[in-house]
Amino acid sequence: MRRLALALAIAAPFAAVPASALAAGIAVSPAPGTPDASPQTQISVLGVAPGRIRSVSVSGALSGAHAGRLRNYSGARGASFLLRSPLEQGERVRVVVRIRGHAPLRHSFAVARFGAPQPLLNIPVVQQSKVQHFVTLPDLVPPRISVRRGTAGGSIFLTPLPSPIVHPGSNNTVTISPVGPGGPMILHRHGRLVWFRQLTPPDVAANLRIQRYRGRRVLTWWQGPVTPQAFGLGEGVIADSSYRTLATVHAGNGYAMDIHEFTLTPAGDALFTVYKPVLVHLPGAPAGKLSPLLDSIVQEVDVRTGLVVWEWHALGHIPLAESYATPANSASYDAFHINSIQPLARGRVLISARDTSAIYEIDRASGQIVWKLGGKASSFRLGRGARFWFQHDARALPGNRISMFDDEAGPPQKAPSSRGLILKLDMRRRSARVLREFQRPGRTPAQSEGSLQTLPGGNLFAGFGAQPFFSEFSPSGRLLFDASLPQDDGSYRAYTFPWSATPRTRPDVVAQRTGPAAVSVYASWNGATAVRRWRVLAGRSGARLRAVASAARRSFETRIDVSGSATRFAVRALGAHGRVLASSRTVTAP
Repeated sequence: MRRLALALAIAAPFAAVPASALAAGIAVSPAPGTPDASPQTQISVLGVAPGRIRSVSVSGALSGAHAGRLRNYSGARGASFLLRSPLEQGERVRVVVRIRGHAPLRHSFAVARFGAPQPLLNIPVVQQSKVQHFVTLPDLVPPRISVRRGTAGGSIFLTPLPSPIVHPGSNNTVTISPVGPGGPMILHRHGRLVWFRQLTPPDVAANLRIQRYRGRRVLTWWQGPVTPQAFGLGEGVIADSSYRTLATVHAGNGYAMDIHEFTLTPAGDALFTVYKPVLVHLPGAPAGKLSPLLDSIVQEVDVRTGLVVWEWHALGHIPLAESYATPANSASYDAFHINSIQPLARGRVLISARDTSAIYEIDRASGQIVWKLGGKASSFRLGRGARFWFQHDARALPGNRISMFDDEAGPPQKAPSSRGLILKLDMRRRSARVLREFQRPGRTPAQSEGSLQTLPGGNLFAGFGAQPFFSEFSPSGRLLFDASLPQDDGSYRAYTFPWSATPRTRPDVVAQRTGPAAVSVYASWNGATAVRRWRVLAGRSGARLRAVASAARRSFETRIDVSGSATRFAVRALGAHGRVLASSRTVTAP
């Protein structure tokens, strides 16, 4: 009977936020209509000065009234009510928020019943012939890069990780064949390695790119382990131009941050995805029967305080009938699979859901879907060629345009290959037409993942996700640059940006004697972009070294051959006009 009561509570209708709250742009989350909030959830009140929040009352149908305390967000834009004790799984919860000058805001939500914890994907290090090897850093093994055409417009940002091979049928099982360890990776525009932060398996990385945080240009990425169901259990990292970590962002409300999105907002928040296995009563199932489902959650966290400022669940807002996934064809019944989030003006958020083949604009304050593009219930009539499938990285562009990486190739396969796609929306007529599309020569099919970046001047940079390719195209679709990771490797997304960096570390040096009066000196500096030449210092003692040779930096690691009887060696990294950037430690060549 208790199990039946909990199932009915999850399916029950929910009270809406009053119109006064919507008019004021106040967002209370968990959003009204959420059927599977975390037992550890905060009650987030966004869009009002904290001093105006008089009280927050929380009462669970099973756990009763909850005491707690308010903690303010940075920027005086709201606060979270932190409960002293968790809620009960499966119970219905009523919330009343009293704000000075407004009628009380009343709504309710239900607490999830969680499914079994997910195992982590085991990623052994194999295929050593497909990774690079360096004398100065023998443990660093980034994947080899092949450049087929041209040079990119800027540095290239990748996160190599094993490409999943999806086997249709048998619940869409996934196998992998990893090339080497994962981690954030930056390449010179010619494809030469600039920086690789190698992670220890099972941790991998995703979403390496340049963003802005507190007015400065920063490097951001996600890192952590991944489950066999292809969602992550990690954290976000924000670093400066010396690769020093400025902040580490964790999901709130008892969750772990997922791999699919990590984007910073002008307000200093991080928007990201969370995937959580829950147990739900599916339509048509016998009363009291609960089945596993993988919910997709959008969470926004104040980076400074770590508080959750907003949370939205696909379950309860996107009908299950609109999904192309079913319990029979999708591992863990991944009905939504949100893979991109973009903050918009007027309190709106754009999300992409792979498994409904649709893009949604969401209103933060109400949690309601404003419109849908694509899928089974599109708000827009799609013109010739505008239909897309299993899309990734959907972005709103100026002029009512939407860009995306249109995977198309499934599974199930809807077209022979994937494409970059930009649609033009007519908001008055509610129609969408193809503005631009392009495909990589050879018509590359990406089973999953992928990205499309619009560049200043109109060029486009595409990452082909589970396929190893990353390419730059002209506005007309002409291929300007084409490169790849090794086969069996991929990068969830790929980007290009201008990048300059000076690490806080010292250059690395190794001296190897090759003859009675001959030594090969190897120099590298992981992450440095300004090195033009290397100067070799040598002598019989570390205190008395003099310059004996120099050479242009030729690759990530440069070899300089020197002669003489010296036994102690060091190198200096030289920038433009011979300026000394840094010096290595002194090493011995016996």
